[in-house]
Order: sequence, then structure tokens, then C-alpha cells
Amino acid sequence: MLTVAEEVRITVIIDNYYDGLLVPGANFDRHGFLKPPGGETARLLPQISAEHGFGCYIEVTAGGQKNLLLMDFGISENGTANNIKALDLDLSGVGAAVLSHGHSDHFGGLEKVMKLAGKKLPLYVGREVFLGRCVNLPGLRVDLGRLDPQKVEAAGCEIREINQPREILPGVLAICPIPRVTEYEQGSPILAVERDSGLALDDFPGEISMAFNLPGKGLVILTACAHAGIVNTVRRAADLTGVDKIHAILGGFHLSGAPAEKIEKTVNELAGIGPDQIVPMHCTGFEALKLFSERMAGKFVLYSAGTRYTYN
Repeated sequence: MLTVAEEVRITVIIDNYYDGLLVPGANFDRHGFLKPPGGETARLLPQISAEHGFGCYIEVTAGGQKNLLLMDFGISENGTANNIKALDLDLSGVGAAVLSHGHSDHFGGLEKVMKLAGKKLPLYVGREVFLGRCVNLPGLRVDLGRLDPQKVEAAGCEIREINQPREILPGVLAICPIPRVTEYEQGSPILAVERDSGLALDDFPGEISMAFNLPGKGLVILTACAHAGIVNTVRRAADLTGVDKIHAILGGFHLSGAPAEKIEKTVNELAGIGPDQIVPMHCTGFEALKLFSERMAGKFVLYSAGTRYTYN
């Protein structure tokens, strides 16, 4: 059984989009302007960057104890590290890190961030995270990177592979693997993995998503890319925890470039599940964002790097 959490705070360190003029909401703060006490003129905060990548700083209070962890590290060597400094995030208390999967837009900044943390940390990964990956098109192969485990260890990580759902810290459930149940969430035909047997369609058996259980409110579910399908991911989290109520769904839904029919079915299914808040990020894509904002108005929140979401 997953330990219940009194509070979950998710700060998006880096993502595809940043707007320093967005206003905050009831449970989220935006990075952009800071109004000092006393009514003085607001000052512009240190600017942060956006890139095709993803990374989060997560604070979970469970049983009266706060635990800090990192999830993913963006694509560039310096982007996530620079944003950590601009957002004034303290890495001294971080107790663990998670790498959701082996694409370079999630591990590119890993070594730099680990050096910034300045201590040895457990890094939770799933199966096949260290295999090479690519976009495989007719006559064209686009490299998506291959993470070197020796460099990861040299940067200060203790690699811990998980092959089944596990509570990695109190109140933090790492979900892996995620069965593909829905008929329309069967993965991308152009994403491939380099196995010993040769190039194969990538079914991401080791991709990790996370879930947190807030008593009286339900599950907060955080994905990085949801290659197995965001609906499959939400259903898996509910099955594992026995909690049907979904409070919030955040993260990449991997619907960019997806057929209109798949986007339509996904949005309709999630609207039917009825989360209190939905924040599609990273690889979700404009067409899906637009439809979510229309079908789930009042629950939809536009994402932006530097935003901190608080659930309690």
C-alpha cells in the first residue's frame, strides 16, 4: 500500500515552453515576476530557459517527513543546471533521482545536475534505459542518444534498476512497467531501440511514471512522456493503489503528431475520468493542448517551465 502524502510540490525545472507573464493560480506559482511585501514595484526574477526536454524537482511530505527527489534532467548539458540556480532550488536535501526513460531529452543534463548536487544519489531507472534509441524513418535514422552507465556512476549516481512498481521514498510510487490496455495507445511506429537482436520497435518496458496519494483528494500522477499511453498510465496507478479518484494528472502525454482520432479518444477518456486538474506538458503537442483546454475548461492549466504546483 502506498504511504499517503500530506503534501506534494512539483517544480518544473525545464520544459518545452516558458512564459514569464503567466499569472499564478490557486495551487500553482509562476516564475516571472515577484512582488515584494509593502506594495513596491514588482521586480523581474532571473530568467530561465526552455528546451525540448523535461525535468522536475519534487517535494513530498509523508508521515510528517519531507523527502526531495529529482525526475529527469532535460536535453542540454547546462539548461537544467542553470534553471536550478535561477529558481533557487536547494539540492542539498535531495535523497533520490529518477530517470524516466532513455531518451536524450530526459538525460542530457544528468551529469551536470549530479555534479551540482555534490553528493552520491540513488538513481532509479527501468529496464533497457541504457540502450541506444532512435527515430526510424524510411531512409532516415535520427539518433535519440545512448546513456553511458559508467559516466552516470562517475557523476555520482548509484544506479538502481526497478522492474516492478515500488515505493522508492515514503509517499512516492514509481510505476513500471505500464501494461498497454487501451486499443488506441499502442505506441509510436517510428520509435526504435537497439537490442542485441537488432533494431526493434520500442515498447519502453522500463519507462517510469510516478503517483502520490493525497487523503480525501485522490491520486496525483506525474508522467514524463507516457509512451505507454497516458490513459494506460492513469489506469495502472489506480489499479496499483486501489484509489479511483484522480486529483491531478501532470506531464508529457506524447500526443504531438498523433492522429486526430487518438487525440480525441485520449481527451474524451481523461475527461470521463474527471481529474480535478490536468496539466499536459512537454511532448503533448499543440493539437492535444487545444482540445484539452476546450473539453476540460476549468481543470486545464497551461504549462510553463518554472511553475510550482502544490497539492495538499
